[in-house]
Amino acid sequence: MSRPFPFVVALLLVAPLAAAQLPEEEKAPAPVKAEVAVVASRAGVETEASTVAVLTRQEIERLPARSLTELLRYLPSVDVRRRGPEGVQADVSLRGADYNGTLVLVDGEPVNDPQTNHHTLDLDVPADAIERIEVLYGTASALYGSEAVGGVINIVTRGGGLGKARAQVEGRYVHGSHSLDAGSLRLATRITDGVTVSVDGARSESSGFRNDREHATEALRASLQVDTPLGPVTLAGGTASRAFGAYAFYGTRYPNQQEATQTRSLRFSADLLLGGGWSLAPSASVRRHHDDFILERSNPAFYRNLHETDRTTFRLVARRPLLGGTLAVGAEAGRDSIDSTNLGDHARGRRAAFVELGRPFSTAAPAAGGFRAGLRADATDDYGSRVSPQLAAWVALGAGVRARASVGTAFRVPTYTELYYVDPQTIGNPDLRPEKATNVEAGLAWDAGAVTVDAVAFHRHGTDLIDFVRSSPAEPYRATNLRTVDTRGLEGTASLAPSVLARTPLTGLALRAAFYSADLEELQAAAGATEGRYVLDPLRVKWDLLAEARLPFRIEAFARVSYFDRPSFDEGVLLLDARLGTALLEGNTLEVYVEGDNLGDVRYEEVPGVPLPGRTLAAGLRLAW
Repeated sequence: MSRPFPFVVALLLVAPLAAAQLPEEEKAPAPVKAEVAVVASRAGVETEASTVAVLTRQEIERLPARSLTELLRYLPSVDVRRRGPEGVQADVSLRGADYNGTLVLVDGEPVNDPQTNHHTLDLDVPADAIERIEVLYGTASALYGSEAVGGVINIVTRGGGLGKARAQVEGRYVHGSHSLDAGSLRLATRITDGVTVSVDGARSESSGFRNDREHATEALRASLQVDTPLGPVTLAGGTASRAFGAYAFYGTRYPNQQEATQTRSLRFSADLLLGGGWSLAPSASVRRHHDDFILERSNPAFYRNLHETDRTTFRLVARRPLLGGTLAVGAEAGRDSIDSTNLGDHARGRRAAFVELGRPFSTAAPAAGGFRAGLRADATDDYGSRVSPQLAAWVALGAGVRARASVGTAFRVPTYTELYYVDPQTIGNPDLRPEKATNVEAGLAWDAGAVTVDAVAFHRHGTDLIDFVRSSPAEPYRATNLRTVDTRGLEGTASLAPSVLARTPLTGLALRAAFYSADLEELQAAAGATEGRYVLDPLRVKWDLLAEARLPFRIEAFARVSYFDRPSFDEGVLLLDARLGTALLEGNTLEVYVEGDNLGDVRYEEVPGVPLPGRTLAAGLRLAW
C-alpha cells in the first residue's frame, strides 16, 4: 500500500490533540441542521467530516426519473449499471468499487440481499415514497458493518409526514424504442392527533424495446406513525414484484433468460427521548426475497433456479451529550438465510457492538471544526470476528473554505451466490475469504454564496476482493479472491446560485465529475485471469452537466448531459436527458410534463452484452390535493 496523503495524516493527528485541550464539563452539542444526512453518523453530529451527497424531495420531483434506479444516476460519483429501464434490475456501486461493496439502507435498515446484490434494489419503495436519498462515500464498516466498502446509500421514505390529508396520482406513457404504461398513487392522512398513515403504490408494464425484454413491475408500501410522549414510533412494510425477460443479464452464452422476483418487508423503529439527556432508538426489520430464474426461456426444464432469502436485523442505539458532543453506543444482531434449489440451504448469524463520539474542537466555536471517531466489532458465523475503526475530522480555514479528512476500514463477507452458485457459465467458490479495504481521503469545500465547489481525493487499498473471472470465452466464470488492489480517485462538484444566472433563463447550473484509476494489468494479475464481470471492469470516468431553467408560460426545464467510460467500452458513452413541466393550477396541484431519455438515440450497454433502449419520450400528468 502506498503512503497516505500527508494532508490527511496531519489533519487526523490534529483532531485528538485539539480535543484534549477542551474543558471536561459536559455541554449540549450544537444543533444539527435539518438537511444533515443521517447516514453519515450514528451520533448525529460532525457530518461535515464526511463526503456526503443528498438528493432532496424537491429535486426528485424535477428530474426525468420515475424509479429509484433512475434517480440514483443523478447523484455524483454513483455508478449505476442498468439491465433495463424503469428499475427492472440494476447494480449500484460507489468510487469504482464492486457493486457488492455498496451497502443500501431504507430508513437506516440494511436491505442487501444475502443471495446476491443483483437483488438489493428490488425494493418496495416507489419513487413518490422517497423523501430523500443520502450517499455516504468511503469505507463505513465502523458505522454499518459488512458491505460498506465503497460507501452507503440510505433511502429515506416520506412516511405519513404530510401532516394532513393529501393524495397524489400520477399517470405516464412512454414511447420510443419501447412503449410503456406507468402510474403511481400516494395517499397520506392524519387519522387523529399524533397518528398518521400513508400508502404508496406504483406499477409499470412494457412489451419491451426488443425481444425477450418485456417487463412488469409493481410496488406497494404502507406506513403508520404514532407520536408518543417519548417520541415517534413507526411501523412500515410493503411488497414488490418484478417479472422480466432477462436477455443476456448474466452472460451471453445463454442470452434468452427469464426472471421473476418478489420482495416483502416489515420494519419497526422508534426514537425515544429519555431522562438524563439519553435518547434510545430501537429498530427491527425483516426482508424476504423470492427469485425464480430460468437460464433458457424456450426450455425452462434445462436449467431453473428457485431461491428464497431472509434477512432479519435487530438494533438498539443509545445517545447522550458528552464532553460537548454526542456519544452513541449500540448493539446489533441478525440472521441471513437461503433456501435454494441450486445453492442449498444455508444460514449465518450476525452480531455487532459499536461506539461513536462526535464533537466540535471547541464548544465555544462549533463552526470552527470538529471530529468523529468510531469503532465497531462484528462477528459473523463461519467468518469469525473483525474490528473496524474510523476517524474523521474537519476544520474551517476561512473565506468559506472547509477542509476534511478521514481514514477507515471496511470488510465484506461473500454472498451465497459467490460461495455456492453453479450453472453452465458460472461457478462459485465455498473457500472464498472476506474482502477487506482501507480508505484514506481528503477534501476541500468552498462556499462563496454564489459559487460552491467541493473536491475530494481518496486512496482505497483492497485485499481479497471477490469477482467472477475467466481467461477465455470458452471458460465459465469462477468466483475468485483477488490479491492486493489499489484504487485512487478524484471527485468534484461545482454549482452556480440563481443570483449569478439572473440575466439568463437558467435557475441552476452544476457540474459533477469523477475520475478513478486502477491499473488493469495489476487487476488481471491479481485475479489470475484476463476477464472479469465486475471488479475487472471498473468505472473510470463519469461527469454530469446539469442545467435548470424557467421558461415562458411557467414552464420549468431540466437537462442533463452525462458521460461515462469503463475498460469494456470501445469508447465512452455520451447521453442527453431532458424534462419540461408546467403547473396548470396554483400550488403545483396539477402538473403536465414531457420527458426525454437518451435523446441522441445512442446505442450503448452499461453491462456488457445487455443493450439498453435508444431514444424514449414520455408524457405524464401529476395531480395532488
